[in-house]
Amino acid sequence: MGFLPSNYQLTICLLYSLIFCFSSSSAHLCHNDESTALLQFKQLFSFNCSACDCPSYLSAPFTDNWKEGTDCCAWDGVTCDNTTSHVIGLDLNCNCLYGTIHPNSSLFNLVHLQHLDLSENNFNHSQILPSFGRFTNLTHLNLSLSYLSGPIQPSEEEVWQGNNFSNSIFHLQKLQELRLGGNRELTGKLPSFINGTLWHLRHLRSLDLSEIDFTGELPNSIGQLEYLEVLGLAACNFSGTIPRSLTNLTRLISLGLGGNNWINGQFPSSIGHLKNLEELFLNDCNFFGTIPTWLGNLKKLRMLDLGGNNLINGQFPSSIGHLKNLEYLYLSDCNFSGTIPRSLTNLTQLIWLYLSSNNFEGPIPQLFSNFSQLQSIDFSNNQLTGPIPSSITGLPHLQDLNLGSNSINGTIPPSLFHLVNLTYLDLSSNNLSDTVELDTFAKLEYLDSLVLSHSGLSLTTTNSTHSSFRNIRTLRLSSCNINKIPEFLKTRMELLEALDLSNNHLDEELNPLCILHSLIYLDLSNNQFGGLIPTCLGNFSGTLTVLNLQSNNFHGTIPQTFGYTSTLQELDISHNGLQGVLPRSLANCMNLKILNLGHNFIEDAFPFWLENLPQLKIIVLRDNKFHGPIEQPRKRLAFTNLHIIDMSHNEFTGTLPSIYFESMHSMMMDDEGKSLNYMHIGYGYYSVNIMNKGLEMTLVRIITIFKAVDFSHNKFDGKIPISIGRLKALHVLNFSRNGFTGPIPLSLVNLAELESLDLSQNKLFGEIPQQLTSLTFLEVFDVSQNNLTGIIPRGQQFETFSNISYGGNAGLCGFPLSKECKTPKIAESPSLPSSSSHNYECRLDGFGWEAVSMGYGCGAVFGLVIGSCIIRRKEEWLARIFRLKMCHQKNRSNEVRYQHGAR
Repeated sequence: MGFLPSNYQLTICLLYSLIFCFSSSSAHLCHNDESTALLQFKQLFSFNCSACDCPSYLSAPFTDNWKEGTDCCAWDGVTCDNTTSHVIGLDLNCNCLYGTIHPNSSLFNLVHLQHLDLSENNFNHSQILPSFGRFTNLTHLNLSLSYLSGPIQPSEEEVWQGNNFSNSIFHLQKLQELRLGGNRELTGKLPSFINGTLWHLRHLRSLDLSEIDFTGELPNSIGQLEYLEVLGLAACNFSGTIPRSLTNLTRLISLGLGGNNWINGQFPSSIGHLKNLEELFLNDCNFFGTIPTWLGNLKKLRMLDLGGNNLINGQFPSSIGHLKNLEYLYLSDCNFSGTIPRSLTNLTQLIWLYLSSNNFEGPIPQLFSNFSQLQSIDFSNNQLTGPIPSSITGLPHLQDLNLGSNSINGTIPPSLFHLVNLTYLDLSSNNLSDTVELDTFAKLEYLDSLVLSHSGLSLTTTNSTHSSFRNIRTLRLSSCNINKIPEFLKTRMELLEALDLSNNHLDEELNPLCILHSLIYLDLSNNQFGGLIPTCLGNFSGTLTVLNLQSNNFHGTIPQTFGYTSTLQELDISHNGLQGVLPRSLANCMNLKILNLGHNFIEDAFPFWLENLPQLKIIVLRDNKFHGPIEQPRKRLAFTNLHIIDMSHNEFTGTLPSIYFESMHSMMMDDEGKSLNYMHIGYGYYSVNIMNKGLEMTLVRIITIFKAVDFSHNKFDGKIPISIGRLKALHVLNFSRNGFTGPIPLSLVNLAELESLDLSQNKLFGEIPQQLTSLTFLEVFDVSQNNLTGIIPRGQQFETFSNISYGGNAGLCGFPLSKECKTPKIAESPSLPSSSSHNYECRLDGFGWEAVSMGYGCGAVFGLVIGSCIIRRKEEWLARIFRLKMCHQKNRSNEVRYQHGAR
């Protein structure tokens, strides 16, 4: 029996162990009510990663392992307190959540939360609810980029309820981090931090409100948040001046104020006192003058962005050379001139160097040997000359090199191909003079983007299909004198998304390219391709966004293979020999924005069914064999988003249904306050050709506010619809060479933006309305070859039109015709203000008055565009029209583009 005590002791040990295990495991089990709350919260949302802003490689439904009957403390994204087992942390960032947060959501039952991150989901315009105020233990709250909308703060009625504060995130006194940035539909005014709504947040260390649509000024009391280390207020629509009280925020490490409407115009000296700054974003702040010397005192700066302040003048500031800890330097679009300074050699820690879109000239300095850490260089859009420096081989870590749009000449140095880590190379739009075998670039085995268009290079190809371009995603080789499709493109290239072989000498069949199933962008324009358009290109419409085949020798009919899943946004098959009717499968392309079918032999009725494409902005049907009347639309609202419609040089007949002009809402919208942006997608810009007074004007980049209607050279008859006067945003109107009758509609006086009006060669009668003289941007006016009578109006732009504008109207008299009127002259309208009264920003540098003698005022510039339509970069002319026009009209402000925020 001597063994019993030993067994007894063993039994006791086992019992204690079991008790300890049970007690220990029970301590880590979450509370049932919190587990239920989490499951109910999950059930209110669907999982839709495409609706969220998170990159695909980060997006994942972390809640997959949230299952009833399991310990919620072990669930992904959930953190529990080790002692109480209460849920104290919930991180669902990039969880693909899609749905609405309601006031009675079970989320608000998790009252012990300390950390809550719901960023980069899509809460479908949910508001910031007062219920968030129940999280009184919260120290970190991140709701950024989650599609929230509504007021940023409660109304006064919500804030006060019987002398007590209502629940609100702005009364969470333990908050140290508040991130609401990227919710562009949040609105309101940022209140005072002193004795105001946000006084409770005075212990904040990180505050990000970037891209919220605030009104008013940034309150001076922002300087009372003395514990702040991160402040992100980029693109918040703030006006007024940058508060001097920022001087008090001496703990700041990161500051983002870019993209606001600051009116002081100068760099705020208060920032010069923030000696702990490591990140400073002052991009797009409308600053002018020179960069202050105090910037060189911020010795800890690692990241500096002053880009987009294009009113800065002078040479590159030497003070930046003192910032020896800089790793990221963005000085794009700052209007710097002179040569790239050698003082940059002091910045030996640089990782990114962006100096694009300035006026730097001269050769690229031999300074690369100092930048052993450099990964990205962007010197594009300058006036740099000379060769690519051979010292570039001293950049072993270089990944991105952009030297595009300069005047660099010479040959490519062999050392360029030693940059084995290069992933992006852009040498486009230069003056290189070299013949290079395309496969030579395949030595850069990690290259995913190669842009050599218009570089001056002549590329030769081999018959090898074993090229190592296995990582290439973007290949742009326009105008490279290529006469054969590279063989490697005829193999399966799984990653290739963008291919541009335009403006070369290619005349092969396209069927070998049908293997490129991953293409998103395909431009084969201006070659000599012939035969039928392969049906596979229609099948690609499930992935393609841009298909450009213009100016080739294709014939036959357009493929009928555009599927219901089409992602096509641009289709340009103009200037070919295509015949037959339009394929009705084009109606499946619900994302289509631009459709150019011009200069073919298509024979069909008006494609009214295109009215079902809700995003269609540009339709070009010119110079085909379309025929018959324009029937009434099938929908009440047809073509609501159209910016340009060109149906000229066809055989349309009958009267124009006025209802079409009553539904073209985009042509009715006032352009006030809109900036000079261009229509584009991820891989390029939309372009189109427009005929005006017999000259073809190529808009290489179409300004988004440009609107045009051209129905010329058809057989329309009847009266010009009065409803055309509703298109008040119209810039070009051409109804010439038809059979329109009746008087010139008085409603045309409403087209205040009109710059070109051509009603020539019709059967119009009556007088020219005197009220048309109020169209102060009108530069082209032609009513010749009609049956008009009476006195020609005088005043404003009508003083500039020649007798050609009125010829062939026997009943017209007065200036500028030699035929005098027998009746008393009508009093002249007030003349335009003199050019000296215009702001200096409205001047057109480089043109004297001799060049604009055909007109005066802002409208004259359009004449220059038409008269110079064949010169290089024609889109710049049109941009000047709108830039000048915006200066002429008061209360126009630029739309703020996306800016950097503090991190």
